Amino acid sequence: MTIAISIGIFLSIILFVEGGYYCYHQFLSPQSRMLKRRLRGGSARLSDSKDKSKELEILRQRKLSDLPWLHDLLLTMKNLGGLEKTLQQANSQIPVGVFLLLSGVMAVGAALAAAIMDYGFMVALGSGAIGMMLPWAKIKMQRASRFKEFERQLPEALDLMARALRAGHAFSVGMKMVGDEFPDPIGPEFNRTVEEISFGIDVPEAMNNLNERVVSTDLKFFVTALVVQRETGGNLAEIIEAIARLIRQRFELLGRVAALSAEGRLSALVLFLLPIVMGGVLYVINEAYIMLLFTDPLGQTMLMGAGALMVFGVIVMRKLVNFKV
Repeated sequence: MTIAISIGIFLSIILFVEGGYYCYHQFLSPQSRMLKRRLRGGSARLSDSKDKSKELEILRQRKLSDLPWLHDLLLTMKNLGGLEKTLQQANSQIPVGVFLLLSGVMAVGAALAAAIMDYGFMVALGSGAIGMMLPWAKIKMQRASRFKEFERQLPEALDLMARALRAGHAFSVGMKMVGDEFPDPIGPEFNRTVEEISFGIDVPEAMNNLNERVVSTDLKFFVTALVVQRETGGNLAEIIEAIARLIRQRFELLGRVAALSAEGRLSALVLFLLPIVMGGVLYVINEAYIMLLFTDPLGQTMLMGAGALMVFGVIVMRKLVNFKV
């Protein structure tokens, strides 16, 4: 246990020093302040062509971390594309390096707290794993919430596009109107698609890029219908109105399913919270009795097994009450 505490303190010091260096480089360094002044328009334009090419090169690079050595290290890892894409889909401004650093700090902090309280090695290990997964869970929740909001905004956006087409505007103009009128997430996403079309990318390719950035079944319907219409022809305004009507009918059906499955979802919530609440009650009534689960090796094994079974039960009940429409 002393070795684990020493390792935790050592890692905490390293992460603290790295965090301090990152804060200095991000907020207090002369380069950062000069960049902020330039963005505010307070500095003169660059006159040297070499500096201009350097600026353009920086804008094209993937910014995984503000620390040069960490940025170079992350570029060598081939499996970070999924994490970077998830952060972009969640509209998170946190670089990949900062996200990994935050996960490491939370993992070490949770494991160190469990070790200091002498809960045992297995509990400390589990606490570290939970702390490491908390930022990922937060990003996944933010991503799912953003996708849900996108689907909620999509029918109104399609209606606006259909009205623009009936008024004689082009398809890109209708998308530009959606990008200007609607807030995040659908507004910025449609604006980005319009910019890609303006830069010369074909409309089907730009729409497929939008489909990759936003995971939505309703959006797939829209993109597929648009691609087919551009190949076979037809009244695009009527097609878009039909898709908007179909999406609203899906929402209505999903509401009915949610109402019919409310009892099952409530049962899952009660069954998951009941052991936790009873454990808290027993801790208040008889602390020495319940603390055996955390101090005794057999109790720790039982606690981990019960937690795994609870998570498995929640997953099964979630599958039973969630329906794909």
